[in-house]
Amino acid sequence: QLQNHFAQMADRLHGYNRYLESFSRRLSHELKTPVAVVRSSLENLSHSNTEEERSQYIGRAAAATERLRQILHSMSEATRLEQSFDHAEKEVFDLADVIPQATAAYQSLDPHHQFHYTGPESGIRLTGSPELMVQLLDKLVDNARDFTPHNERILIGLEQAEPSVFLSVFNAGSTLPDHPDTSIFSPFVSVRDEREEGHLGQGLMIVQLIVDFHGGRVEALNETRDGVDGVCFRAIIPPTHY
Repeated sequence: QLQNHFAQMADRLHGYNRYLESFSRRLSHELKTPVAVVRSSLENLSHSNTEEERSQYIGRAAAATERLRQILHSMSEATRLEQSFDHAEKEVFDLADVIPQATAAYQSLDPHHQFHYTGPESGIRLTGSPELMVQLLDKLVDNARDFTPHNERILIGLEQAEPSVFLSVFNAGSTLPDHPDTSIFSPFVSVRDEREEGHLGQGLMIVQLIVDFHGGRVEALNETRDGVDGVCFRAIIPPTHY
């Protein structure tokens, strides 16, 4: 039994090392382009002869600088979240009391989409952090908004099927690629159109971190509901995890 325990620890350590190596490569790739744009814009600015050219190069440098700011902010958000796990106290709470309230708040803040909650109003007890679960749902809903056309539905579901609790967010709109190159829950990975330069793909990584904290897993599947194609993100969490 002790040998199996050490083998599991070694496997987890090996997996964490792979994660760090992958994160380093992706971070280097993300930083390379905006840094190059800033450098080239400043070099061209020193040789520009007209106000129009100078404004153009300054605008490019400003956009690249904003991209760098977003990368650093996104990294610090994930770091703060991981650090908060060390101090987070798990408690027993009713998830079915939390999710409907959050759904109503999303609808009041976003008149461009239709939010619908399906599930009980009480009776789904979970051991964990209600604040982190709301943050998880926030990230899934933010992701859904980005893909969902105006006036289309975003469906939030909650159910318990022993031994797990299922929290899902379905959005109408573009579907996931059939064979993605890497996990969409990894850092700096996005399936959005590359023209949307502001997106870093960090929201789903935060979802993964929170699900891991609660001892669960998360999946993303293409689905068709009521004849409408879309994507369903589903967090599957055990009711009790220490």
